Amino acid sequence: MINFSLDQITEWQLEITTRCNAACPQCPRNINGGKVNPHMPLADMDIEWIKKAFTKEILDRCKQIFFCGSYGDPSVHPKLLEILEWFRSQRHDLWLYIHTNGAKRKEGFWQEIAKIMNGYGQIDFGIDGLEDTNHLYRVGVKYEHAIQNARDFINAGGKAKWNFIVFKHNEHQIDTVKALAKEYGFLDCLVRKTGRFFDQKKLEPMQKWPVKNSMGHTIRHLEMPIDPQYRNDSVSRVEEIKKKYGSLIDYFKQTEITCDALLGNKVVITAEGIVMPCNFFEHNLYDARFHEDTHPGSFDPLGKKMYNNQIIEMYDKYGKDNLKIQNKTMIEIFENQFWKDLQSSWSKKDFKEGRLFECAFTCGQTFTKCWDQGGSVR
Repeated sequence: MINFSLDQITEWQLEITTRCNAACPQCPRNINGGKVNPHMPLADMDIEWIKKAFTKEILDRCKQIFFCGSYGDPSVHPKLLEILEWFRSQRHDLWLYIHTNGAKRKEGFWQEIAKIMNGYGQIDFGIDGLEDTNHLYRVGVKYEHAIQNARDFINAGGKAKWNFIVFKHNEHQIDTVKALAKEYGFLDCLVRKTGRFFDQKKLEPMQKWPVKNSMGHTIRHLEMPIDPQYRNDSVSRVEEIKKKYGSLIDYFKQTEITCDALLGNKVVITAEGIVMPCNFFEHNLYDARFHEDTHPGSFDPLGKKMYNNQIIEMYDKYGKDNLKIQNKTMIEIFENQFWKDLQSSWSKKDFKEGRLFECAFTCGQTFTKCWDQGGSVR
């Protein structure tokens, strides 16, 4: 049996900051008009925590450090270059991987990253359209800045891919984006079929996502792409799953859970220093929807209370401070009972018995909307 064991971890996903220069409407860090979600602390990972946590033994086994940007853009961290330089000083061939919207920083910054990576690394630039459409999702981001920074990085020898989330408003631009990606020297154009057109409360697909202003009023909508090939496969399978299992809740109770983090030998470290199996656990701590009584992670569809937010309860039980890299060694963190109880939860038959809703939701067998986002569509 595979276990969460320190000597098995080969990929570390670092959420080095919760700060961002963008206000993407579907990002869980934002609420009305780009206001910061009050459940998410603004934090930057301290480089000294990194130096303490990542021993030579850990880095010798490591295949990749991924600066994932789930709640903040890595480029906003004031010491990103210093962090990258430190990892590179520890191993010349350690793969350094960054996901960013690419619009932050000025000339010279991205060339310096290319120099540090020195062929052993990659940046995925999240650019969801062209000049007339990118800002409709990447609110606050200027297309010309993102493209110029990406080109500066590539021209300095950096390896880059163009990440493109498809919506109704930009699906007509896919062929143009692919052509530009090739012209500018991107390794690939990754066309993403977002799984976020899904109502987390009602457990139903959404055709439209309301974009709100600072007063909470809807000012426009993001819409699913018209072409079915660009729609998320799991979201499209909801009715099929309901027919087979009776309801999505019943499916989540029955589906076999295959943990992507465990299979991939990877874990996440949040900007607060908390070690987690994946950033979906992070959503339970920070995403405002997971703090509402109507979320299925807290209540059943009829509104009758079944359990509190399970992930928050787990971290309360074992103590977040006991899973922080600034407080404990990695050996101590992975000896924590948290990891054994996490794995044992997957065999439970009901949420009341400790089966984790988040794990069934994210890593079940049929409804895997996060892993159905896809890559290249050629």
